[in-house]
Amino acid sequence: MSNPFPLIDALIDEPVTLINAFTVPVEESELFLHRWKDNARIMARQPGFLQARMYRSLVDAVELRFINVAEWESGKALDAARANPEFRASALRIVDDPDLHVTPRPVVYQAALEVQPGDLL
Repeated sequence: MSNPFPLIDALIDEPVTLINAFTVPVEESELFLHRWKDNARIMARQPGFLQARMYRSLVDAVELRFINVAEWESGKALDAARANPEFRASALRIVDDPDLHVTPRPVVYQAALEVQPGDLL
């Protein structure tokens, strides 16, 4: 069984963003999105979840076809969500599906700089 949660712990009480880039064969894109929506429904119910967006490349000939950006109230909230058995099972269905050949690359980030229109950097 694959591990959809490689070392991404960030056990802090401050906001974090999980960015997960996925390699997905172009012909498996719709199935992947269907499975990810199942996972997103579970994720959205977890305490501390703020929002998520899945980005899809406009170009077929790319390695990282999808990028998920999920914002959490804290690293601890994200860690607790990842420990939820329903959430884990849903993520495993994506990476262990024999009809999908998905490679996830999750990393947790914290905002380092924010730029707004008109900001003097």
